[in-house]
Amino acid sequence: MLIFYFITLFAALPVIAYVLATKTRNKGIVFGSSVIVLTFCVIIYLSKFSIIGSLQNQLINNKIFDEIYLDSKIPNEFLKKIEDDLNEQQLKDWLIRYISKSIDLEKLNSAESLIAYSEKFFSSNEEKLVFYELFTLLRDAKFPKFKNSEFVIDFNSITPCFVKSGEVKIFIMNGPDIPIASKNFMTIENLSLKNSDSIIPGFDLASAHLNRETLEFSIDVICSDNSSYYLKNLFVLNEDSSYNSYKIESNEWLKISQEL
Repeated sequence: MLIFYFITLFAALPVIAYVLATKTRNKGIVFGSSVIVLTFCVIIYLSKFSIIGSLQNQLINNKIFDEIYLDSKIPNEFLKKIEDDLNEQQLKDWLIRYISKSIDLEKLNSAESLIAYSEKFFSSNEEKLVFYELFTLLRDAKFPKFKNSEFVIDFNSITPCFVKSGEVKIFIMNGPDIPIASKNFMTIENLSLKNSDSIIPGFDLASAHLNRETLEFSIDVICSDNSSYYLKNLFVLNEDSSYNSYKIESNEWLKISQEL
């Protein structure tokens, strides 16, 4: 961009020399016309209304979509071109659009290459959540079997009391202290957890299935008499089904002592 400004200034030197000369005529017409022409050039090439820049962006945009329709890996030179030409927010918006379109069209090779390239641009916590959402959409498109993964507490499970409220959390055994699913409940009957109950998009029941993880789940309940119980146990997922259930027996509950 600076180079173009220097070129524009260099192009204006003859005009400046003509205007400053003592024996030249029609200085006003020459100077005014030159200003108009040079200003027009700057607008055409450099401003936010740049016609040339818009055309170039449209051309590279069309090339990227052509690669998506072919389900090809997006060439690095195309991605480098939009990275150089667009501002930071525009680049993110374009990448989100490309990834979403690739997944909608089931062009998963293109989507994977775009996901791999895009991750470095989503740095803030809010942006990472957007990226994880895109990654989850791609994963679910590649592995639809686990898209609707569900963990259910069996209807015939035994509770230690009349439950007033409670919370269930599922973790990866020996994994991070972040649940892959959690939910508050008023009754344990028909209690189920799904991918949508995760805290971080993509770090969910489906990911546990794909990585063949063993789960550790905990349930805390508060009874109608204000006494409290909890249980913790391990659970091995059925690799052949996205639906898993667990029946709680009475001897699994432990009472939480009430301190005076």
